[in-house]
Formats: sequence, C-alpha cells, structure tokens
Amino acid sequence: MDEPRAVILDLDDTLFDDTACTRAGLLALTQRYGLSCDADDLFRRHAAHIHAIDPLLFRGDLDAHGARTLRFTRLLSDLGVSTPDGTAATGIYREAYRAAWALLDGATDVLHTLRRAGVVTAVLTNYVREVQLDKLAHFGLQTLLDAVLCVDDIGCAKPDARAYHAACAALVVAPGQAVMVGDSWEKDVQGARNAGLGAVWVNRGGIPAPDPAVSQVARLADLPAALGLVPA
Repeated sequence: MDEPRAVILDLDDTLFDDTACTRAGLLALTQRYGLSCDADDLFRRHAAHIHAIDPLLFRGDLDAHGARTLRFTRLLSDLGVSTPDGTAATGIYREAYRAAWALLDGATDVLHTLRRAGVVTAVLTNYVREVQLDKLAHFGLQTLLDAVLCVDDIGCAKPDARAYHAACAALVVAPGQAVMVGDSWEKDVQGARNAGLGAVWVNRGGIPAPDPAVSQVARLADLPAALGLVPA
C-alpha cells in the first residue's frame, strides 16, 4: 500500500470499545430487573432496537436522550417487563455504560504515530455528534485529530459515498489519497473502496475476509506498518 496522505478512522469498536460498554450496560439492566437472558441474544435485540430508532434520531425527531428512552422502553417491553420506565432504564444503562468506557488497545498510540508521520486524520462515525464528541473528549482524542465528522454533520451515513467524500474534503485530500480504517466490512471497507478510497479492515476476530486482497490488521498497533508508514 502506498503511504496515504490522510487516514480516516471509525470510532465505535475501532478506537473505542463500544461492544464491551454496551454489554456492561445491558448486564446492569438485567440485574436491576431480575431478567434471565442470554447475553448474546440480549445484545442482538438491543442492536435491533437501535437500528429501528436511529432514523428518528438522525432526522432530528428525537434527541439522544429521547432515543435512548424509547429504545429501553421497547427493549424492556420486548423482554416482558410490564409498564417499563424507559427513563429509569436509561439511567441504569448509562451509568454502567459510562463506567465501562475504555479505548481499544493502541488507540492513542496509533494516533500519535500517524501525527508524527505527517498524516492528517479524521474520525468518521455513523452516530450523532453529541454522543461521539463526549467519548473523544473523555479520552483527549480530539486533540490528536484534524477533523471529526458525525452523521448529523453530513446528513448521510457510511456506506454512502458522500460520507467518505465529506471526510476527504474536511482533510483537503482527494479520495485516492485517503485510507478508511474500521471494523465494519460493509461500512468501513466496501463503502470506502466504492467511494475511491483505500481501506484497512480492523479484524480482531480473525474472520475470513470477503476479499483477501484488502489489507487488514488484528490490532491497532499493526496499522502504521499496514499503511507503509513504518517498517513491518
């Protein structure tokens, strides 16, 4: 891979361990309401409610708190809780979720390495600015980035080509000079390549790649070498 001028990174489950935090929040809910649930099934149900409600959030019909309240009202109802209090459930979930906040290994170090290499960087995320900036500020990552683009900033989401092109414009580079890095094959690899960018798949689980020709890393520490910025 030729050295890129810009690297655009996903946030959740690329730099920030959103899966672990979400599981911590859901565990707190099951304990509070005395629910006996398979953890993986509960995670999938929760994700399905997010997917159903996100369009309302992205259109501005709900703010982040309203979206959470509706999400947990629906989730608890789905789990058989009578007269679920979505506001109370949101508080329980958020307390545990935030207490579990953590970056994935190598997140800060890789941003420092990219900066030292003279590469401009951005975060491109399919979630709202109110939430994502809070995460970045908590860990001081915003000082290591040249741009942050959230779904409500650009009015479209990955894998829409306009999302990647907006990030390139913010960094003043052409798509062919940029590489998208993330954990989602559809949103961070396939979409970026269709938009004319390079891509690196963060594949921590060792899943067989749909296209083995795509560069991939199992950990962020290996990203600079995959980008040709340091010796492998």
